[in-house]
Amino acid sequence: MTTRPPPTPIKPSLRPPFPEIGSTLSSKYFCLGRLGKGTFCSIHKCVDLSYSHQHAPHQPQAPPPQSHHDDPPPQRNHKRQRIVAAKAELANFVDSGVIDGEAYVLNFLHAALPRGMVPTFVDYVHQCPSVDHGMGVSLAPASSASSLGVAALVGGATTGTTTANSTINGGEGVNNNNNNKVSAIIMEYLPGEDMHLLRDRHCQSLLVVDSATNKASSTYGVSGNTPRRVSIQDAVYLVADVMLPLLKAMHEVGVVHRDVKPSRMVRLDTMPPFGNVGRHSYSNPNFFIHPPPTPPDKSTQNVVRTGTTATDRNFKIVDFGLSKSFVVPKDSPFANPHRPWKGLWMAPNHEWETPHIPSSHTTTTTTAVEGGCIRLERESAEFRGTSMYASLRVHQGKDHCPRDDIWGLLYVFCDLVSGGLPWMSHAASRDRNSCQILKEMVLGERGREDWEGSRGGNGGTLGGEEAGGGRAYAPNPECVPKDGGDAMEWLLYGAEYHMAKYKRDHIGRLSQSGAVDAQVALPEPLALSKNVHYVECLRKAFRHVASLGFVQMPNYELIDECLRGFLRDSDDPNVSSESVPPIDWTDRRAASKRRRYSYNNSVKSSVIDTGGVAWDLLDEEDADPLDHDTLLEAENDRRAALEAAAAAMDDVSRVTGGASSVGNLTAASNIVSTNLDPGGSLSGEAADLARLPLQLQFYLSQVEYNAQHPDSIPIHLALRDWMALAVPLAHGTWDAALWERGNHRTDDDGYRNEVYMSMLQKCLYAAEPFNNFADRNCFYYPSIDGVTRKRRRIGTSSAVDDTNIENESPLLVVSRVFFLLRLALDLERGKNFAPPPKLSFGFGR
Repeated sequence: MTTRPPPTPIKPSLRPPFPEIGSTLSSKYFCLGRLGKGTFCSIHKCVDLSYSHQHAPHQPQAPPPQSHHDDPPPQRNHKRQRIVAAKAELANFVDSGVIDGEAYVLNFLHAALPRGMVPTFVDYVHQCPSVDHGMGVSLAPASSASSLGVAALVGGATTGTTTANSTINGGEGVNNNNNNKVSAIIMEYLPGEDMHLLRDRHCQSLLVVDSATNKASSTYGVSGNTPRRVSIQDAVYLVADVMLPLLKAMHEVGVVHRDVKPSRMVRLDTMPPFGNVGRHSYSNPNFFIHPPPTPPDKSTQNVVRTGTTATDRNFKIVDFGLSKSFVVPKDSPFANPHRPWKGLWMAPNHEWETPHIPSSHTTTTTTAVEGGCIRLERESAEFRGTSMYASLRVHQGKDHCPRDDIWGLLYVFCDLVSGGLPWMSHAASRDRNSCQILKEMVLGERGREDWEGSRGGNGGTLGGEEAGGGRAYAPNPECVPKDGGDAMEWLLYGAEYHMAKYKRDHIGRLSQSGAVDAQVALPEPLALSKNVHYVECLRKAFRHVASLGFVQMPNYELIDECLRGFLRDSDDPNVSSESVPPIDWTDRRAASKRRRYSYNNSVKSSVIDTGGVAWDLLDEEDADPLDHDTLLEAENDRRAALEAAAAAMDDVSRVTGGASSVGNLTAASNIVSTNLDPGGSLSGEAADLARLPLQLQFYLSQVEYNAQHPDSIPIHLALRDWMALAVPLAHGTWDAALWERGNHRTDDDGYRNEVYMSMLQKCLYAAEPFNNFADRNCFYYPSIDGVTRKRRRIGTSSAVDDTNIENESPLLVVSRVFFLLRLALDLERGKNFAPPPKLSFGFGR
């Protein structure tokens, strides 16, 4: 009896550095493209290659029942997600501790808060710079056995190192790119739009274009040029029903967000997981430490929209890069011993599998968690947040606490309901000092005398330049209230008034006299600002938060009451004359994206050629939730970027006069030439793979991951993934002109296709850990009685002699694929090497 040789060791292919499209993070997450970018991090859409794998050895699966719809799906993937989001630190902030801190906060909040409030924490990949070859430390979520090895974020301290509790998940942490040491949080992918984009889309839908002047104007209200408002009902819902409960939940587990704004609230595309939309309607009735207030009158409790479902109106709070705990251990030098914390908190225990939660707590009693105290307030603190919505106390250098989150929430409400804030133009010009002064005026903490006394000797500016911003001019102190009063109605004047006044003041200070031209008329403020009840609601809310100290929690019921007070007079004739249509909660971005990807009637997003051969597992629990449209959309994104780079190259060539301006053209060519060819900036195998369609790149990554972990995936699922790669290689057409090296190849030149050979060899190697799928479990369900076996439900089709054969034997289809792969490999080996490409010099096109 001959001994079968051991399978060839599977080494993952070299790929572009993460987060390029087609790259992998920790060999486990395949990048489909970038979703957004911030100051410290960028966020990317990825596919979890371990979705079908189990952490424990796979147990045989029994045949499914006759009805597949009445029974719940198997528990294999109940906590897994095929599409995830990877939030990675930017190159300038590698190992800064920012991403470590956010990972710790999100991990804690995901475990501590009711499901549906924050994105699901999936994993944390920490690429340790001290480990050779970019070995990645993969940290599992709180619900798993591995722990998050990051220093606790108490007192705002963060570290960029991991502890001994960090776990390296076998081969999963290997990174193929030696210089790629980026760390990333892997979290739930939220396909919905954030509240900022929702507002922008709504307001853009209300614009009409005058065919005579070709100018856009709004279809509502006297402030026709201010397309930033939402209706009072929508503003109350977004702030009182969405933002306030989310912030309250964070505060009650001892965490402050520190950057409250509309873009931090992202819509869901699934049913609300924590109950119906509304106040205190969470699935866990024992969550809140304090009992919920008595519901108000039903006429003001709910904001109901016709024609929509609860699916459209649920949000999660995101982005915890600035968040921290205001509770510290009682033995910390920063602890306030007179303020013990009662309730949940982010205890600095590196070995917890779930947060430091008391064994039992109800809404009527408060159980103390030993060891926690509110942190001592710092004498001064650096500014954190966004100038547009940061609280006045944060501007004044006070330590951030729950008060400031709610203060910022009130600014968000005023911005939504009126379309803008008095300091919106100053915030846009990064003039933080003038933002502070205007906020002090609105609250009544600064009057005319204070303003005039703070002016410079030239009667000019206050505020001035900030890092990265230009000089901004201080507002004109017209109508500044006397000391003891406030200017709360300014918050409801509207964006049109604020922007016009900023422009007028700016022009006036540019004049030689420095005086404001009295002939320039300002637009009329919104009628909202004249409603005494509205102004009094704001005054009551702002005076409450302004009166709070660092250790005092806001009265959330009072804030809720003030916000809902705007619903009382919404039928005021003066207000209704400026009524804004309600938000259309239908997300239109998908339709516009499809229109954007129509490339002049040319078919550029077709599925890769499979030669008419198909292989599908028909059981619902075995289907891959990743559909072809997701990969095609990512491919279209990549091609759109390449075409945009090519168009930019053409524009530069025309502007510089073509080849006559060689120096300018060379500089531009260096910038965009690498984008014209997906592999232009890479070398070797990474460049070869980058030229392939993204579908093939993904299929290869998936089968290589499966081959590296053959014991953790059911063999019939491994065969499903392998056939997705093998069928197009065996039956499809290989485009040598696009996918082989150089720009001189044709499909019928008769030379060896080296990239094709490499793909064939990789595909065959990936089948060896599974014994080339010569296992009955690939085609039959495990036996129940030890004798009888039932065939798996597999859908197949094959093209033989130009005739499509439906439901061909699965074993025959797989055998034919193996035969064709080996035959193609032998044929390629018998061909001659292709000659090198012709070299050309110069810049002529």
